[in-house]
Amino acid sequence: MEYKYYIGMDAHSKTCTFAVLDSKARVIQRAKVRTNERDLLGFVKSVRGPKALTFEETTISQWLYVLLKNEVDHLVVCDPKPNKYPGAKTDKIDATELADLLRVNRLRPVFHTEDRISELRTLVSGYNDLVQEIVRTKNRYNALFRQCAIRIGSTKAYSHEELIDLLSTNGQKFVAIRLMEEIKLFERHKAVYLKQFKRNLKRFKEMQLIMSIPGFGPVFTNQVVGIVISPWRFSNKYKFFSYAMLVKHQQMSDGVVYGSRRAFGNIQLKSIFKMAARSVIHTDNAFGRKYRRMLSEGRTEKAARNAVSRALAATVLAVWKSGNKYDDHYQEGMLREKSCTDRT
Repeated sequence: MEYKYYIGMDAHSKTCTFAVLDSKARVIQRAKVRTNERDLLGFVKSVRGPKALTFEETTISQWLYVLLKNEVDHLVVCDPKPNKYPGAKTDKIDATELADLLRVNRLRPVFHTEDRISELRTLVSGYNDLVQEIVRTKNRYNALFRQCAIRIGSTKAYSHEELIDLLSTNGQKFVAIRLMEEIKLFERHKAVYLKQFKRNLKRFKEMQLIMSIPGFGPVFTNQVVGIVISPWRFSNKYKFFSYAMLVKHQQMSDGVVYGSRRAFGNIQLKSIFKMAARSVIHTDNAFGRKYRRMLSEGRTEKAARNAVSRALAATVLAVWKSGNKYDDHYQEGMLREKSCTDRT
């Protein structure tokens, strides 16, 4: 659909810069306003006529989306990575480029919604940041022992203070004590997150559905729902596979295939489905039987695990959309039917 005006906004926490283009790419107006509700709404409302607005995904993009979505005819929160261009870079130039990319429909949208589930994104993001910090702190702690050629190799090492006495210098011991205190604090915070995840299982029906699938506990379930938000974003399972980075796409030029690469997607979803697959391949359910069946047919372990990862992703999407809990007998039939189709 063509609009009368295309508005690009370069958004920052202090100020936002606007550029307004018409359908012929002529600059109609530019402005810089303070990043507050009154000034932002005032400028957008001052642009009269059918209009589309875009800005890049940032830490304030959800707030901007909720604030402005009802003030324009079309709103696109876009991924900033593909929008790189050569030459000088200023807020005014960025806003103009965004408006022009919006005009020619060359932006890659980032999903946003006001749905009640969207609050999970912040919770899941906070948990993931905490886990990464725990891993980094433990790695620094372990490095102190490696400096002294001491192998600790146990999760209990992070709570046994007597091991610190094995270190060679007082400086190493001082740092190790501080790191152990940080690890204990982070673990307490992690336990609080896990309690909240378990409470969410009662609040959201979607989570109860996904929890019925083998391989999905409270953490994976909260993460999947917090990332995906709505299964209706994906018209079929293949689009979901692409978003979860579970498939590769061929690169072709002049009829010649010169490699393959993964589509842009969410690497955390990929990790979730890969780890869930590893937890179910040795169990007695449809996914474990599929894995063993593929091995008996001569497929490699990697190919079989990848197939189980995709089967889990397809099941999550199907269960979520249907509103029915996981049925192992039905899943077994679906996987066997797909195996027969793949062989033919």
